Amino acid sequence: MGASKGKEVHRQRCALVAALACVFLLSERQVVTIDRTFLVANYVGDASFAFTGSLAAGVAGMDLLGCNLVGFVTALGGGTIRDVVLGRLPIFWTTRYDEAILCILISTGAFFALPHLAKHFQLTVEGEFVFWTDTIGLAAFAVLGARVAACLPDYHVHTGACALCGLSTACFGGLVRDILCQKPPRILYAQREMYATPALLGSLVCVWLHRSGTEQPLDVEGMLLGAWVVIELRVLALNHGIRLPAFPPESTSETATRQLCDSALEQDLLSPAAVP
Repeated sequence: MGASKGKEVHRQRCALVAALACVFLLSERQVVTIDRTFLVANYVGDASFAFTGSLAAGVAGMDLLGCNLVGFVTALGGGTIRDVVLGRLPIFWTTRYDEAILCILISTGAFFALPHLAKHFQLTVEGEFVFWTDTIGLAAFAVLGARVAACLPDYHVHTGACALCGLSTACFGGLVRDILCQKPPRILYAQREMYATPALLGSLVCVWLHRSGTEQPLDVEGMLLGAWVVIELRVLALNHGIRLPAFPPESTSETATRQLCDSALEQDLLSPAAVP
């Protein structure tokens, strides 16, 4: 109980540090340009998700190639789906090498280094280091995806669609990762803390602030505040066990039992032994 309480306090402190970092960056507005913010957030998200994807694949028993593929898909899959939906072709990683190379390097490094790090520093899949790596990637990609949709030059994408693009960028790579690792997709089940909801709400904040500027878009402000919202909501959800409502398990079991009985009855009626 004491260790759990200590982790909650530690996460809250880290979230506070993230908030203070956002305030500091906003105070240095002339130094922190949108291009720099976008580039840094992109690389941070790529590295974070390539790491967690390679880790998930390694835990699932995959080899070096499998860990690289899953790490690559986790990092770049969500943005790929977003760009296909928005018609932004060709896909970004097919015209530039930087993000693909970064994902391969991080995935390979995680494959070789993690067994030693886990042994010496007690790193686990459910540990704090992996939690924060994944949370930072989630925040970075949520605001990146939302801003990409909000800044399309050819046509106007409404706020709800921009938020869904942020959700896609942040979560759909992990969705494919879980399917490849034969795990229930975490964004669709209520056994774990909220994951997709913080990304969606952070994306909404980012787009709202971006479009609330009168003279010029509040790009940097929107991305920083949106990222902090994602981080803070995820910390609160994990610390307090906040989850979205789930379908009542007794109802699902009754429905499944009834369906099995109906299916068995149909098979009995259609079997040759049942024909007179």
